[in-house]
Amino acid sequence: MDGRVLAQRVNLLRPWLQGRFGGEVVKIGLDAGLGCPHRAGGTGAGGCAFCPPHGSGRGQGGEPIAEQLARGLARLAGHRRPAKALAYFQAYTSTWAPVSHLAALYRQALAVDGVAGLVIATRPDCIDEAVWELLAGLQQRAPLWLELGLQSAHDRTLRAIGRGHDVACFDAAVSRARQAGIKVVAHVILGLPGEEPRHTEATADHLARLGVWGVKLHNLMILQGAPLARRHAAGEMVCWSRETYALAAARFLARLPRSTLVHRLAADPGPDRLLAPDWAADKDGVLAALAAAMVQHDLEQGSLCQISH
Repeated sequence: MDGRVLAQRVNLLRPWLQGRFGGEVVKIGLDAGLGCPHRAGGTGAGGCAFCPPHGSGRGQGGEPIAEQLARGLARLAGHRRPAKALAYFQAYTSTWAPVSHLAALYRQALAVDGVAGLVIATRPDCIDEAVWELLAGLQQRAPLWLELGLQSAHDRTLRAIGRGHDVACFDAAVSRARQAGIKVVAHVILGLPGEEPRHTEATADHLARLGVWGVKLHNLMILQGAPLARRHAAGEMVCWSRETYALAAARFLARLPRSTLVHRLAADPGPDRLLAPDWAADKDGVLAALAAAMVQHDLEQGSLCQISH
């Protein structure tokens, strides 16, 4: 029931993928071992406040990309047979390397049988002109999109979480991607320290004006080893309730154009990493609360949007 409600009221990614590729499509997460310039050993001050020491990595850094993909494809074959797979360069900052090294990584992925395209997660301040040219050329060969972390459209929040770039930097990256014909998926976190639902609604309005192709929603989670874990343990911050997140996410979605593809509605924590809030471990419960909020408040994607694309 909840899935049907969300499918009716939100422009979800899965139907688009099925139409684009002619069947089921699965992303296979990869760790290219590239690290992040905003963490220890880079140019930053230790990383973003919400990010744990291992980031979004899967502990595969150093393993050949082809081997990671082969293992992922074999695992999928044991459960279902997707029509295609997308090579998802997920861990850390997947454009932080010399362009020659990046070109080799991306082309290795595309050479694997069964891989139909690329998804590249990175920071808006970590794409130089040579990388833009590389990405523009690759997207002529195969479907490709960029996942860019924004998190919030408020510079005050970005400074507070140690993000290391401002909103203008993100906007410039979106503009440059549009020039190259590259699709952008914006990552946002709802419930960041100091933010209320009105702040997340303003972030939705900002993304609506930019006309990004896709959006990924994440509920703020306190993960082991992340700088926010210390603040939470000291009682300096309180996470939103599930009901607050559900209504904020519903209103966020309602302020996006209906044409924006929604790639994620809630985060996927590992049970060994999550410190708070407890409800984040129950993703089905989060989605049920979101569906209920949309029905109760008569909201659907685009119903509060003032921008048309």
